[in-house]
Amino acid sequence: MIGSWGLDAALEVGIAAFCAGEEPPGDDQVWEGLTGAGVEPWLAERLLVFLPMAYVRRLLPDVSYPDAVLDSRGKVLLSREPVFVAAFERARYASRAEFERIALRSSTFAVINEALNAGSQLADLELSEPRLLKDLEPAVEGDGGMPSPRAVFEGFLREHGISLDDGTKVDASLVVHPAPAGMVMAQVDFAVSHPALAKPWLVESFAGHGTTWREAIGRAVNMFSLGALHPIIDGLLLPGAASGQVERERYEHPDGVFELVLGAQINLFAETVPPVAPLLDRLLEALRAEKLGRKVHGLRLFAAHHDGELLNNEVLLDSEPWSGGEAVVADSPAPLPEGRVAVRVFGLLVPVEV
Repeated sequence: MIGSWGLDAALEVGIAAFCAGEEPPGDDQVWEGLTGAGVEPWLAERLLVFLPMAYVRRLLPDVSYPDAVLDSRGKVLLSREPVFVAAFERARYASRAEFERIALRSSTFAVINEALNAGSQLADLELSEPRLLKDLEPAVEGDGGMPSPRAVFEGFLREHGISLDDGTKVDASLVVHPAPAGMVMAQVDFAVSHPALAKPWLVESFAGHGTTWREAIGRAVNMFSLGALHPIIDGLLLPGAASGQVERERYEHPDGVFELVLGAQINLFAETVPPVAPLLDRLLEALRAEKLGRKVHGLRLFAAHHDGELLNNEVLLDSEPWSGGEAVVADSPAPLPEGRVAVRVFGLLVPVEV
């Protein structure tokens, strides 16, 4: 049986494989897209079989469906197949485009459509157990080549002695982006909800690429652990639990005193990059013109340059674009006058009671 590992990322990759291209891909194309990017065959097979089956049941809920499928060994109970159970839950949030690509390709949909054309009503249909074309491969221990960012995030927190409750929630979701042949591109959105935050959710997104999903997701997770994980832990979830991994400085603001809990500076495309501290000081000066409630606020800077020209400029305050901060970046010099360089830094502004 499949263990308790998360299926969130595997489902998103499976859905993306079905939705790829201008025309619906065949089963062989879906299979090659999954296994070619490192999804283990037993998991790829279940995504190929159970995603369409789950989606058609969400699309046409008035039909009476069987609770099992058949193979040469007998019945396979769907309630004991975690991929089907998770796919059925994920289909609750499916878009119209997903239904068109996934549900409509199901053999079950073809059977229902034929019955409707013959004059039957949806509520009168009771379908028999479908027979699989081949027996399912036995599931094996592990994540099937698809690590769950959500499970990894929760694991990081457990390592720091942090437990989640009704007031503190975390999530990490995979967004699949188009990539050149032979590569995959993963964006992972890490989210935290806590009563002390200024907004209901704080979200930090990181991207990673690779030849397999394990490699791409691993790179995104590594960037998160380097730049954002420790400020979130030490500034919000459990102060003092990651004190050696953050910098703290006092910040005087018209709305009160805060402490800036800052993560490591992440440098991309260049090995030696000057500290971003002067630019951060200018951002903090501009921030004095903004209203800040006595809550914890997230501040994130990402800027990319090429030969001194600004290519990407993203400054987020509480996970939303801050135009005042982006104006500061636009008026500031590049970290390096030549070549390609990008810098990213994230911190939390934590109110200090004086």
